[in-house]
Amino acid sequence: MAGQFDYLFTPLKIKNVTIRNRVLMTAHGTLMGACGYPTEQLINYYVEKAKGGCGLLISEFASIHPGYTNVLRFDDEKLIPAYKAMTAAVHEHGAAIIQQVGHIGRQRLPGQRLTWAPSAMPLPFFDLIGLTPKEIEIEEIQQVVEMWGKTARNVKESGFDGVEIHSLYGNYLLGGFLSPYSNKRTDEYGGSFENRMRIIMEVIDSVRAAVGDDYVVGIQVNGDDLTPGGLDFEEWKEVARIISETGKIDYITVKAGTYWTPNMVVPDMQHPLGLWVPFASGIKEVAANNTLVFAVGRINDPVFGEKILADGHADMVGMTRAQVADPELANKAQEGRLEDIRPCIACNDGCWGMIYGGHFSCTHNPAVAREKELGIGTLKKTDRPKSVLVVGGGPAGLKAAEIAARRGHRVALYEAKGHLGGQVKIAAKGAGRAELEEITRYLARQVEKLGVEVHLNTEVTPEMILQSKADAVVLATGSTPRRISFTGIPPYDIENPVPNGFEQGNVLTSWDLLETGMEVGQKVLVVDDGEANWKGISIAELLLDQGKQVEMISPHDHLGHDLTAERRLPMLRRILKKGIVFHPYTMIKEIDGTAVALYNIHSRQERTLENVDHVVLAHYHKANEELYFGVKGKVKELHRIGDCLAPRMIGDAIRDGERIGRQL
Repeated sequence: MAGQFDYLFTPLKIKNVTIRNRVLMTAHGTLMGACGYPTEQLINYYVEKAKGGCGLLISEFASIHPGYTNVLRFDDEKLIPAYKAMTAAVHEHGAAIIQQVGHIGRQRLPGQRLTWAPSAMPLPFFDLIGLTPKEIEIEEIQQVVEMWGKTARNVKESGFDGVEIHSLYGNYLLGGFLSPYSNKRTDEYGGSFENRMRIIMEVIDSVRAAVGDDYVVGIQVNGDDLTPGGLDFEEWKEVARIISETGKIDYITVKAGTYWTPNMVVPDMQHPLGLWVPFASGIKEVAANNTLVFAVGRINDPVFGEKILADGHADMVGMTRAQVADPELANKAQEGRLEDIRPCIACNDGCWGMIYGGHFSCTHNPAVAREKELGIGTLKKTDRPKSVLVVGGGPAGLKAAEIAARRGHRVALYEAKGHLGGQVKIAAKGAGRAELEEITRYLARQVEKLGVEVHLNTEVTPEMILQSKADAVVLATGSTPRRISFTGIPPYDIENPVPNGFEQGNVLTSWDLLETGMEVGQKVLVVDDGEANWKGISIAELLLDQGKQVEMISPHDHLGHDLTAERRLPMLRRILKKGIVFHPYTMIKEIDGTAVALYNIHSRQERTLENVDHVVLAHYHKANEELYFGVKGKVKELHRIGDCLAPRMIGDAIRDGERIGRQL
């Protein structure tokens, strides 16, 4: 868009590679590889970003050593044909692609039992058990340095536009050597700054010798370890200066954090936008030999990316999760369609939050990891337009209405409340959760632009549905908070499974507090009955910020049990300082006025909290399925989606909406 993006869409030349714009997708784990090879699924994932206009893609970390592999490898020449297919597919759509290679160091993937590290120090990564690694020996260091060069040569032979040296951030192998926090060696690779830099300089020499002077070589560094005993900003600037002065590195990508602070490695919405940009800016000031500097870290908006470039903080901007949420971000921005960009909200529920327990995905974009079926160009117009009635204006209903309208159906959407957004609107009122509103903003805008007929403040009845004579009916009526827990945890008294007191006036649901804004007294008990996600935590923090005395119970052993470490740790460090009192393994026996009888679910020991002004129930929800069963068997095409099918997460509701919208 002329004038608005004078920098973002200016080509960038690195060596003999011309990159069409300054939009970068940095390397990030997806676990889509298999036995070292890029799968069709992974290739489709990268091609989607190339189709969407991204300038430079950095393929996720591939291992340089056969004994310490990631899901991708590059240590063997037999892998080259598979990677050639990937680079050719990306180049076909105009993007450049660089392969990141490295050594995982003391980190480990599930099932891996032995790792190498500078010193025998276990990894404090909070989502995996940290086993003690083997202290790497001198001959093994030499082997690793040699393998880095061999791997870089394989990358070049595979048609990549460059190779990126991984490990100087996150406390992987090279970063582990550099940091005095993790390097306790007394030989020539430990102790002094020069010694700790030694392996890094050897790796740079090995890679450059393997690929020649005309090939692009980049490297990742930290701006700050943000770790006790690690390197700070000034020390990292010195590292970057020394690296750039070799003349052997073409660009530096600047990140931050180690897995002691995993929240800084993949920062979620608890962190400000552009939080690492100052680090990139400082390193750009000291980088020699015209070494380019790439900024990353919650750059989720092309307008923000443009300003970073215009202000001279960096030469390229990494908008990685932003392009997971919307792979067409670059094309849409260049076409002036900013309001059509599906925004990344940094919830980390689908990307990092799913990487160890499911499959890489995105709360807001159902096509992630399913690009072949749901990606760009797969949504086709129907040749049999229908009249479609959607009941419910939450994320499931909005998504179903959007997709159905895009396919050419005539869509009418009915919502009982005076606004769209459903439970997302409520959840966004919790402490630190305001960015969730972006989901509603985007979907509501798309529905409006597509001409969906929207009726607010309308309670739909079975009779209305039957009288509508719609060709298809989609029910997205959501769910309602339970008052009585329903988690499968054995009740205190098997003969009286429903505790007394839950209907008292001082016992509120999460909706009573967040949606209607009911006032509460000074002493509040927040009850998590096992969901252990943001609901109870954001309510507790909201009350703490109001100056309330807050206690919280859960059947789990810690706060935010369902949250991955990069989301849980900053929350814990913040909320514990605010004075929350947490009772693990605990549920309610009964409530009697202001006295709440608690019990330990394991020991059955009891205790009573006195003088509790209000109890706020952050319980699981019950599906609103009455309308569905009221018309089931009476409508020729009936679907139910989202929470009224089964109460789950926002991403599940949106995926349901996409699926049904395509089926209609």
